[in-house]
Amino acid sequence: MRIVHLIWSLNVGGSEMLLVDIANEQSLTDEVIVVIGNSCVDLRVLDQFSSHVQVKQLGRPPGTRNPWYLLRLYRMLRTINADVIHAHLESFIKIIRFLDTPRFLTVHDTGLPMTSMRNKYDAVFSISDAVKKDISDRYPGISAETILNGINISSVTHKSHFGNSPFRIVQVSRLNHEKKGQDVLLRALKYVNATIGVGNVTVDFIGDGASREYLVSLANELEVGDQCNYLGKRSRSYIYQNLYSYDLLVQPSRFEGFGLTVVEAMAALVPVLVSNIEGPMEIIDNGKYGYFFDVGDHMDCGKAIVKIIKISGEQDFAKERRRGEQYVQSIFNISSTAQEYRRKYSELIDGRK
Repeated sequence: MRIVHLIWSLNVGGSEMLLVDIANEQSLTDEVIVVIGNSCVDLRVLDQFSSHVQVKQLGRPPGTRNPWYLLRLYRMLRTINADVIHAHLESFIKIIRFLDTPRFLTVHDTGLPMTSMRNKYDAVFSISDAVKKDISDRYPGISAETILNGINISSVTHKSHFGNSPFRIVQVSRLNHEKKGQDVLLRALKYVNATIGVGNVTVDFIGDGASREYLVSLANELEVGDQCNYLGKRSRSYIYQNLYSYDLLVQPSRFEGFGLTVVEAMAALVPVLVSNIEGPMEIIDNGKYGYFFDVGDHMDCGKAIVKIIKISGEQDFAKERRRGEQYVQSIFNISSTAQEYRRKYSELIDGRK
């Protein structure tokens, strides 16, 4: 089967990481071609594609209205003559609707807008039940099906020691506090200091973005700046090899369709604390495999962190982390994700015959 994946840009993000993993997994059995529309390409992400995956870059300047790039993309796709076209943004339908090829769309987050041509896709998939519900609520005419995100769990180094001091917290995401809620974590850290004393906790932010200056300023204003480190963007291999060294991952998002870093931390046996919104809560099975706090409530977040610090040295704490890793292994494995997509491709192709 010849499979084409379409994405506009290739930066560090959940949808891009999923695309890399799916393409690599599918390339073990099929011919896989990834077409990147825009010129925004992070080489660290690009380098993670397997040598068996063909990558074609259109080089379109983001936001340009020059129709030449769209025409070139159309001709490229005609030449490839794929069995399946799998888009990772709905807007590709403006181009691929003219092709007589089975067309699939994966929706990677909540709140994403869709055009009036959204029904031109043969099938729409969501990365979580939370995203599926969001699509259904906003676009009742779309029938989406959930295929859960997955990761390459065998690549993640496991944590073996718990109850460490100082207690190291990590937050992995784009620095965009309005969505990702890093400001909530900073305010929670001030509460933690007031409760158990200064110097017992550090926070590393992995990622970059427009909120960095604001977050540095806020941390200094809250007098927690000395406890915070901003590591910038890091490769996924770095994250997979270093997550185990942390004592807690906090995902304080205000809205989130999934939360791939939560899965990665659980795979590393690192405890996770998430805001109680649908995507992350779905991952931790509503608290069965992780901890949660009321979204946007820094006091509740701080209380949860204090509680986790206090129980992290207990014997049952390590057992719970192993249960979480086993759960991730059974539910969020990239091999299962890729196989499920391929099964859906085959069903539609067979149905057209």
